[in-house]
Amino acid sequence: MAGKNGKKLKLSEFPSISSVLESDKLKPLIEKWSFPFISAEVKAIAANMKKQTVRKNVLPGLDDIVSEVLALFRQYENDLIKPVVNGTGVILHTNLGRAPIGREYYDRMKDIACGYSNLEFDINSNKRSKRGTMVGRMLAAYCGAEAGMMVNNNASSVYMIVANLAGGRDVVISRGQLVQIGGGFRIPDIIERSGANLKEIGTTNKTTISDYNKAINKNTALILIVHKSNFIQRGFTEEPEPSRIVELARKKKIPVCFDLGSGLPALDNLKLPESEPDIIRAVRTGADLVCFSGDKLLGGPQAGLIVGRKKYISSLRKDPLYRVVRPDKLTIGLMENTLLGYMTGKDWNPCWELAAISPESLKNRAESIAGEINNSNVVACSLKSSFGGGSLPEYEYDSYGIKISGKPTSISSKLRSYSPPVIARSGSSGVLIDLRTVFPDQDIILAEAIKTCL
Repeated sequence: MAGKNGKKLKLSEFPSISSVLESDKLKPLIEKWSFPFISAEVKAIAANMKKQTVRKNVLPGLDDIVSEVLALFRQYENDLIKPVVNGTGVILHTNLGRAPIGREYYDRMKDIACGYSNLEFDINSNKRSKRGTMVGRMLAAYCGAEAGMMVNNNASSVYMIVANLAGGRDVVISRGQLVQIGGGFRIPDIIERSGANLKEIGTTNKTTISDYNKAINKNTALILIVHKSNFIQRGFTEEPEPSRIVELARKKKIPVCFDLGSGLPALDNLKLPESEPDIIRAVRTGADLVCFSGDKLLGGPQAGLIVGRKKYISSLRKDPLYRVVRPDKLTIGLMENTLLGYMTGKDWNPCWELAAISPESLKNRAESIAGEINNSNVVACSLKSSFGGGSLPEYEYDSYGIKISGKPTSISSKLRSYSPPVIARSGSSGVLIDLRTVFPDQDIILAEAIKTCL
């Protein structure tokens, strides 16, 4: 290999791993991240640089390798889970952790997280118990169902139900409900992976009760109804009400699962689309099982919640798959608090608190922040917020926020570099920060972050 001056380069001249690890510049990293971690990454970087040496005939120095390691761990620092300021206006932002949990719920969990708990212990009888029992009881009481249970997410709910009730047999579903949600989760894939046979009926835009009737035969094990929670169909469409499908299934003695997806709680003080069924209405359709997410419109921790007939819930809890998808102590505790808050009405869930903030209140905050910054490139402006998280696709909120004029890429990068990072929306001539998803106690942080961009 020839270098820039024509001199042949030898890989034996490449800086040794030990010399890199002995660099004073890496000592703080080793102290924070551990020697094994830094060592492994140094070896990976060195191996890649050796390939570049062969390809480009340029031998890096020790400082070049150290600089690569430092840059990598600056990135790793941002890859750790950390708090951010959500300025997108999307309340259930999947990438930003979906539903914020009430601080009072978290406070109640501190001793459980840091110590021991009665996760699978019956204090009354001094015997082993089953985890999640109280969540099941609360779910059943809140939804008006015979029984309930909890798994780690709603994809697990669907998978368990289909595998348990229909393994090796047919699952009937409308073509218009073969949905895909974020992360590539597709209903057909879940059904196939569970070992059941997918039996599509109707067309993309039109399915009738007659289609269901014709599809049912001796091999039919389950009818799956999937709520289209993340998109809307308009125009020439038809779909029977879930209660009619349940009525037919009863006559045929076939169970029905209603996958509600977004899991809207029953709320009286917010005007929401009538087309969006809440959890209680879904149970009242008579479906044998209803499943939904815990961290979407319910505003709790990530979980899959299942309610319905006791015999099916019992079968699911006894299924070996349940051990694979069961939740941990913190998730269970947070969900207990979330459900208790709804049932008693004593706690107003954070995601619904954000949804209920008036545009006038947001306008006042935006104008106050803009006034404090006192820069012509920073102004208060009207915006539109959304729920997100694959929920309420038609529903938008009038909102207010801040517009920072300038190069969107540069401004957004500076906001993300602030501590805590501020995540905003990019516009054609600047960046938009929607205050609907910025908590009031973060306004001071936000103002300081914006000042760094100017």
